[in-house]
Amino acid sequence: MKTSLILLSVILSISLTYAGEKESADPWQSMLGEWGLTESDLGFRPQGYWTRYPDPQDIPYKALAFDHLFSEPQEIYNFVRVMALSADDYLHPDYLANEKHDGLLKVAYYCGVRNATGQFRDYSASLWAEVDETEPLVSAVREIYRYTHRVYRFNAMGQVSDFPLIERDLRKAVEPVDKEVQKAAARCVLNLLDAYKWAETAMRNVDYKDAVDCRRIRQLGETQFDGLEYFPQLEDCAQNMDMNSMYYAGYKLLQASQVLADTLIAMKKNSKIDWKSQKLNIVTPIGRIVIAGEGKDEHRYSDALLVVDVGGKDTYYGSAGANPSLEIPVSLTVDLAGDDRYINEDEFTPSQGAGVFGAGMLLDMSGDDYYQSTRLAQGAAMLGMGILADMEGNDEYRMWDSGQGGAYFGVGLAIDNRGDDKYFMWGDGQGYGGVGGVGSLVNRSGNDYYYCEPLAEKVFRPDYHSKEGKFNYSYSQGCGIGRRGDITDGHSWAGGIGTLVDLTGNDVYESANWSLGCGYWYGMGFCYDGGGNDTYKSASWSQGAGAHFCLGALIDEGGDDYHECWQEQSVGMGFGHDFTLGLFLNRGGNDVYKLKDNGLGYAINMSQVFFFDTAGDDKYITGGKGDNYGWNNFRQYNPPVIGVFQCLFANQICLFADLSGKDEYFSMEYPAGAVKADARMADGKEGFFPTLVERDSLANKRYYGLGRDFNDWKGPEVEAFREKMAKRFQEYKE
Repeated sequence: MKTSLILLSVILSISLTYAGEKESADPWQSMLGEWGLTESDLGFRPQGYWTRYPDPQDIPYKALAFDHLFSEPQEIYNFVRVMALSADDYLHPDYLANEKHDGLLKVAYYCGVRNATGQFRDYSASLWAEVDETEPLVSAVREIYRYTHRVYRFNAMGQVSDFPLIERDLRKAVEPVDKEVQKAAARCVLNLLDAYKWAETAMRNVDYKDAVDCRRIRQLGETQFDGLEYFPQLEDCAQNMDMNSMYYAGYKLLQASQVLADTLIAMKKNSKIDWKSQKLNIVTPIGRIVIAGEGKDEHRYSDALLVVDVGGKDTYYGSAGANPSLEIPVSLTVDLAGDDRYINEDEFTPSQGAGVFGAGMLLDMSGDDYYQSTRLAQGAAMLGMGILADMEGNDEYRMWDSGQGGAYFGVGLAIDNRGDDKYFMWGDGQGYGGVGGVGSLVNRSGNDYYYCEPLAEKVFRPDYHSKEGKFNYSYSQGCGIGRRGDITDGHSWAGGIGTLVDLTGNDVYESANWSLGCGYWYGMGFCYDGGGNDTYKSASWSQGAGAHFCLGALIDEGGDDYHECWQEQSVGMGFGHDFTLGLFLNRGGNDVYKLKDNGLGYAINMSQVFFFDTAGDDKYITGGKGDNYGWNNFRQYNPPVIGVFQCLFANQICLFADLSGKDEYFSMEYPAGAVKADARMADGKEGFFPTLVERDSLANKRYYGLGRDFNDWKGPEVEAFREKMAKRFQEYKE
């Protein structure tokens, strides 16, 4: 009883001085203070003596940022904001118009490579190409023959052979190509040769047979989350590959592609070249080189090093912009203009900006384009680096899984700069970090639509968490998923970083389970929307959620938004299970939240979740039977049994905060029925979970839950969410 009175006295003291405290503490700090906590009590710092806890020191392939964000969740916003700001700065038209030709490389660094390795900075790809003025393209191809130790001029018995005459045929082939176009292409070819050297270096310790076996692996995402199949050859390759050399090869593609595209576009504006007649198709020891004019072309290649198309409504089949084989580890496709179609129907052919034991890139500069593929495509990687960049147009992307910014043991990037775009897929993508991977989908502007098939009756990926397996595992739209080997073979691999960044526009997001800023098993998933009136529809384990030692965050910077998780067994919008850190942040607008079950700042099993709506007249609708508004399961495992011994050393913290506006709280009978006011929360109300009396009776007292609707917060803004970095450009010029 004495302890209870002391705690009550502390709380009363804090409450009486609450008005004065507003001047010195932000809302997050203030809510922590009500429990006697500070920011130093946030996060987790696992120790080796936490028995049964999968020790992070023994979990391979963790992302660089994981341990630090896991112990400092208040830095999640700043971490994600850097990625968003890189797209804002370096995809801005004013920046892209400069002579550095490095906008794509900068975005790829901040949204991809830096999250995979700390050994690069955001400088250039160090391109260097000495182009011959007399025979630029012939000389560049000759360098390929020299490097690969292939015969360029055949001879026998001290004489030049009559056949074949490679040099003669090459000179004849390049005749239709204008000398200035040749120079631009030659410069790119020499840079691709340099990329080829680095890709070879990356593979120097990798067993060839293991690599062949791994290139045939499909459905990797579906088999790893619960450790359904172990691939020892994949782990051997991951341990033996020099990934930094492979990323450097990808760097070369990123900058060389932009230099080539910018150069040719400038030439088209200022020269009298007959662009229709610019045609070339030659074979080299490291891949085919193709130049196509402004006609309506069809491109069907399984051996391309470089494909350049200067315009027209073109169709690409197969592995456009993806390294097609182990023998050709580098491939680049650049299309300057036209409403193009990219089609791949072979699930064993990576395509449309994919790197599988290699580096591949597809750059499309303009046009309303259509992309269709199967697996490992549209900005995808597996032990490599893959980039799809579409700079302008209303585009449509369709595929099965593992792409649209998805990666395993590598970096996969899908970048779209301008236009109203549509994305469709089965799962494992749209900003997906699979085991050891960094996958990012970056869309700078436009009213965009993101769809990951929710229904198992249409695409069979049923999640047992949903009733009768109705809804799918999405693993999409900002999702990091690891390999949970503790329940099978003991090979536990950390998930990667999956990020979806959309800066402007009225966007729609649709998915099922495990999506929209979701983590699983040492993975991190982030969904960031910079503004607009957006709609988020998902089922469960979604919208700033996760399970098992992970981070998930959904951040929306403004607009009148609609958030829904309204299906059987729907949990989300700030939800965590088993040492999860979940953040849900909506910074403004008149928003609607519709959640059937648990969430809105709810955590179980020593997780920490933080739900903040900073402004606007908001409406909250729940199913009425779930646990919301700062609740946590403080009664479960209290006192802990031996299997959850680690709960003694961590804090479970659940916060729900609506900072201002005239808000309404309702409960609705599921699936549709009577609506009534929700007695659990209202304007100006707060609730403690557990209550002081309940907490005093607990064996383990490290449970802190608080839900509060501030009538109108007058103090400082939340420091963790304050914009601290300057934009390079204030307005986006259309």
